[in-house]
Amino acid sequence: MINLDAQRSSALPLSTISVEPRKSTDEVAQAPANKSSAGTQVEGVKVSLSGVGLQKSANDRAANANKDIEESGLPDQVQKILKMIRELKQKIQEKQSEMQALMADQSMSPETKQTKIGALQATLSTLTASLMTASASLEKLSKNGSLSAAQVQQAAKLAMKS
Repeated sequence: MINLDAQRSSALPLSTISVEPRKSTDEVAQAPANKSSAGTQVEGVKVSLSGVGLQKSANDRAANANKDIEESGLPDQVQKILKMIRELKQKIQEKQSEMQALMADQSMSPETKQTKIGALQATLSTLTASLMTASASLEKLSKNGSLSAAQVQQAAKLAMKS
């Protein structure tokens, strides 16, 4: 270690500089390895569900997803449309995810990729048109006077939920 003392002036405090020798690359490389071996190891748990278990989980989720619609007290026709809107939104989201994964996939030929993208775009167009139709049906029910202002507001709130 090298210590350098600067001359002391009345306005400045005493300065000390310490210089330590550099560590070799071997010492630097060994330092993290020594720390990790001394630390505790993290254990994980892996859970796998069977196909039947996955299907049951999806069915339970779907049943619970529409529970708020069923408990809303809205007319059956409105509930049916709201459930359809949610289902269509979910399918659109799934197809958009498929499209993104397909576009990122570098393993297939450009021709095959283009064909699959075209099919997904057609499906997305159909789903989007269906969503627009369902939304228009809900709006028509809202405007024809069969729903109170509170019910219209509740239906709009439920339609926005995914």
